[in-house]
Amino acid sequence: MNISENDPNSVYVYEVWSSENAHQASLTIEATQTLIRRVKPIITGMERISTLKTIGGKGI
Repeated sequence: MNISENDPNSVYVYEVWSSENAHQASLTIEATQTLIRRVKPIITGMERISTLKTIGGKGI
């Protein structure tokens, strides 16, 4: 998670998934659905900036 220097109220969240199918499957998990319901009231906007193709490295 990152905070924007230009807007201290903005937060950037990055997720890493092995595939689009794995990401979609994660959205069916009850804990994930509960978390989404909890944060929805404080989200004022959402934007998919880009999808990256990971080629490896530390932390992956």
